[in-house]
Amino acid sequence: MKQRSKVYLHLFLSYLVIFLVPILLGTVIYGYSFRSVRRQEEKMNTNLLTMIQRDFDKEIDNIQKISARLAMDTGVQLASKVKGSFGNEDQMTLYYLFNDLQSIAMSEEFIEDIFIYFNNTQRISCINGNMSSNMYYDLYYDSKKLPFDVFREYMGLPHYNDMISFYQKAGGERLIFTMTVLDYAVGRKSATVGIAVDYDTILQRLESMRWDGGIDILVINEHNDIISAGGENARSHGLTYDNLPEGSRIEKDSKGKPYMISVLDSDKTAWKYVAAAPVALIEKEARAIQNIAVAGLFLCIISGFAISGYLTKRNYNPVKMLLETVKNHGSREIDENENEYQWLNRQINQFFQEQVNSERLLAENRKNLKNYYLIQLLQDYYNGRPMEPYGIHLHMEYNMVMLFEPEVKKDDVKENALQKFVITNVFEEMCLNHFGVEMVEIGERTAAIINLPTQEIQHIQTVKELAENLQQMAEESFGFTVRIFAGSISKGLEGIHLSYLQARDMEEYLNLLDTSLILYDEVKNIQPEYDYPAEMEEKIINAMKVGDSRQAGQTMRQVFDRNLTGHVSANIYRCLIYDMIGTLLKGANSGGYREAAGELEFPDQSKVRQPVEEVKCQFESLLEKICEKILLLEKETSQDRTLSKKVQKYILENYMDPDLNISLTSQHFDMTPNYLSSVYKKQTGKSLLDYINTMRLEHAKGLLEEGKSVVEAAEQTGFRDSGTFIRAFKKKYGITPGQLKKKT
Repeated sequence: MKQRSKVYLHLFLSYLVIFLVPILLGTVIYGYSFRSVRRQEEKMNTNLLTMIQRDFDKEIDNIQKISARLAMDTGVQLASKVKGSFGNEDQMTLYYLFNDLQSIAMSEEFIEDIFIYFNNTQRISCINGNMSSNMYYDLYYDSKKLPFDVFREYMGLPHYNDMISFYQKAGGERLIFTMTVLDYAVGRKSATVGIAVDYDTILQRLESMRWDGGIDILVINEHNDIISAGGENARSHGLTYDNLPEGSRIEKDSKGKPYMISVLDSDKTAWKYVAAAPVALIEKEARAIQNIAVAGLFLCIISGFAISGYLTKRNYNPVKMLLETVKNHGSREIDENENEYQWLNRQINQFFQEQVNSERLLAENRKNLKNYYLIQLLQDYYNGRPMEPYGIHLHMEYNMVMLFEPEVKKDDVKENALQKFVITNVFEEMCLNHFGVEMVEIGERTAAIINLPTQEIQHIQTVKELAENLQQMAEESFGFTVRIFAGSISKGLEGIHLSYLQARDMEEYLNLLDTSLILYDEVKNIQPEYDYPAEMEEKIINAMKVGDSRQAGQTMRQVFDRNLTGHVSANIYRCLIYDMIGTLLKGANSGGYREAAGELEFPDQSKVRQPVEEVKCQFESLLEKICEKILLLEKETSQDRTLSKKVQKYILENYMDPDLNISLTSQHFDMTPNYLSSVYKKQTGKSLLDYINTMRLEHAKGLLEEGKSVVEAAEQTGFRDSGTFIRAFKKKYGITPGQLKKKT
């Protein structure tokens, strides 16, 4: 009863702990969520202002560019010089100007009207035609609120990106951006460009950006005029221009309600963008979290006690039944210092340990027995004993033996064991996709008995490819080299021993052939007199590297004379042709002529009965062509390489320009784009466009690490928009700019 009480108590307390953990975690999450919601709301206000600033500044910048372009327009300059009235010869100029203004207005949704006031003629050219300034004013502006004299006087004054409000005759106001056109011949003002924006258009923009109806948005200029205001209470906050420092703070409006005020200055004008969010709106979501969290905590506490008691009572009965079952087969009773769970754990661990030990011992015995009979098959002739009872499955008619020898230190036992394990598992997995295979360790080597359906040549080729794949994987993934020797395909189990002996004898060819994969069928007729030392090959390559065809040809003829004198076997002939082709390609690569394999016609090493003298002449001709090409390449690349450095310097100084590309760079150096790209890649080995993009992305990455925003980094490194910048950044670095900023 005492032990039963212990288990009951432990169960009950464990269930309570399970319920207390989410309760405590929920409390922590609530506190964090409350603060996070408030910070998020503040961040949303800031993001809203940033979006408004970016949108309006972009439009203002566009208006200023249009004004500047019109001020310098040839037609505007000609029309502004006319005095008195426009003659017949000036009508075509005014007609072209009218078409130009209409084209600009149609492409700009933000602009309501564009007009040009000519001082000398008191005429106006606008998107609706050419007329007197008096008629234009009567058609579009309210003379009661602002007389025509004031309008004409204002237009006659000098302006540079100034702004003024005029009331429209149809109702509402227009904000007019003005810029004076100077007569460059005499240096005095001769016309004024006016671009009008409807206040309703500005207000609609503001209304479309509000993320909540309770948010008030204001645009205030340096004269403390509210350019536009979005929201029911937008004009009731009593905010003044001089008391609006950039940032966020809490203030109270005229009715005493607290508001979160966020301010952001325009980069293009003296405007300030202001967002006023009620504190009650900001805390609304936080209060909802609070109510849900409190209700959830209360529910968890009540349900936790009830469920814990129920589960404790229910779960003890299976434990009791299990105890009785184990006691009937156990050898010990429960000690005083342990409860039922501890006793059960000890009994079950003991039972499974005995079971695992038995299975491990049985598996080890089976493996040893299988390895013993596999070694017998390799080292002795087959005695007719069936192999299936020992787990050996060689059901197909033909077999081939392959020996694997890793190149390691003989005293490095652990490394050797690891490499054998890799060879056995990797090759067995590869081979089972095509043939049957049995693997066994035999001394320092690993042997594979490959079970094949026929003796066809394609099976030998498949086995060779599998062996080459193993060598490549061992070297690239595990860092060691494997030498492989293979016997021929033999019939029946009795042929395994013969194939094993052939594979074992292949080791003597290691010093003769430049390969670590040797198949008996490929080298069984080769003569050991084959002599092409590495020193002579290196001598040929070094001579080719400097374009010395005489020295290289002399050494190559010595190699031919050593091996092709007297009776020559087909294998010697084939190997020499193959090795000499490799030597020529190595020499061409070392001299910078990497296209030799595709541009030159090399002898076919499979045609082993080609006359010796013909082969010599063919190789000497190839050698001459390669050396001539190397000397030509050296002459071309030895020319002045300062162009690529000048190009890189120019790009480094101008990468911030969005218009910088290959065409602009080629214009700077008075070259065609294709020619400049070709010369640059030839001198540096890299693409000119890749270098421009790399410079921009590297500087952008530095700006992000310094704390710049994604938009700022894009603008300051020559990207036209942040979307293009983000795609290019992710393609090069694998992460987005935003993810980089989070890491830093």
